[in-house]
Amino acid sequence: AKQAGVTQATIRRALEDLKNQGMTQCHVGRGTFVAEDREPDSVEPGGPMTGGRSGQGEADLPAMAARRFRQRVSKGLCDLMAAADRPGTIDFAKGYPDPGLMAPGVFREMAAAALEADEHAYLPYGDLQGMPELRTLVADRYNRQGIGVSPDQVLITIGSQQGASIAALDAAQKRRQVLIETPCFQGTVDAFVGHGNWVETLIRFNGTGLAGQLNGRQAGGSTLLGLCPDFQNPVGDCLNPEERRQIAAWAKARNGIILSDEIFQDLRFEGEGHGALISLAGDDRTILTSSLSKSLTPGLRVGWMISSPRRIAEFVRIKRLMAQTGPPLMQGIAAAFLKTGAYDAHLERIKGIYKERRDAMVSCLEQFMPDGVAWTIPRGGFYLWVSLPRGYSSVALLISLLDKGVSMVPGPVFDMDQRFVNAFRMGWAWTDVPEIPKGVEILAEAVKELMRKPAGDAGLSGLGHF
Repeated sequence: AKQAGVTQATIRRALEDLKNQGMTQCHVGRGTFVAEDREPDSVEPGGPMTGGRSGQGEADLPAMAARRFRQRVSKGLCDLMAAADRPGTIDFAKGYPDPGLMAPGVFREMAAAALEADEHAYLPYGDLQGMPELRTLVADRYNRQGIGVSPDQVLITIGSQQGASIAALDAAQKRRQVLIETPCFQGTVDAFVGHGNWVETLIRFNGTGLAGQLNGRQAGGSTLLGLCPDFQNPVGDCLNPEERRQIAAWAKARNGIILSDEIFQDLRFEGEGHGALISLAGDDRTILTSSLSKSLTPGLRVGWMISSPRRIAEFVRIKRLMAQTGPPLMQGIAAAFLKTGAYDAHLERIKGIYKERRDAMVSCLEQFMPDGVAWTIPRGGFYLWVSLPRGYSSVALLISLLDKGVSMVPGPVFDMDQRFVNAFRMGWAWTDVPEIPKGVEILAEAVKELMRKPAGDAGLSGLGHF
């Protein structure tokens, strides 16, 4: 009140007005806070760019409006997913490893192995680029696959999400055009949008393929393409060798940078790999990100980025803006898993379990789903992608499942513009084989009930006339 030159009563009335308009939230014993969902409806001309296309130096109001609209619809879908996460649910929705699959006592053993040599080594901040031993172990794994990597090309991150954030901030600073495949893991898109990049999408299973859609998209400057080449979330497919060659050729010819999310690389339980993009395009045209979150446990929060030594040095400086370092003890435990062979033993064990679960899920889909429904059959990873006939909504399907004890993830969750309404993701990471038939049968009955109604336009919400 003193700063504004008004009475305290005026301030109280102003606070009350803000509360009534939904712009603030009051919490007893904590105070008054700006409501998290509220954003300014405009910016002053010439103000800072908080949204819009990279390369523009002034506010882009249509782009900002589109960004806010996308975020609000996305939040509604996330709230719906939270409502579906109930105790006792047969969970086809979760996208990270079941902690029950870790061999009893092995995590304790690896923590003890990390601390055995010198526990005081974990007390300081540690190397910002990551523990040298861990970087060497990561590089060695790629070298054994025929991908030449040196430890100075490895940056240890706090999960692969920090890797996406580092790449996003770098793209914003360099004003790169950003293209990301869709449907995809929305955490990657959110990282780029959150750092002020304007993101455009390329449809993963478009008839022309990702490489075909790249032609003519970039006239000058630099372009970053984000994709997941193997067991992609949510579709579960892999890029074929020809697509990889074409994407690598595009990057070399058109000043492109490939952000290759290879978090599922170690979860192949069938078939042979199709070649690493970093080998095809070169480390100066590729940013590889990965982590132990899907193959071991997300709680460890250990991931990495691999690129050229020059780019990794730049990323180390960006990482300093986000964190002084990664937790040294977690890196030490990760190094113990890799060094002792416990990680590879864990992989062999869980890949057999995941394959058994995938086979059970595919068999039950074949048995229970009605005609007109299709699905992918991945050779690794956690997920498959189910497509309903056009005009039927996976969002409406999820709502009908809320009281039936089964969950999945509707397709619009994986697209920044909430497309793919007629599709949904199913995962086997958290579901034991005995539960799968019951869950798929309940899901299939809900699909049949939905399809008894005529197909229609589901609209932006995906609910249609639900």
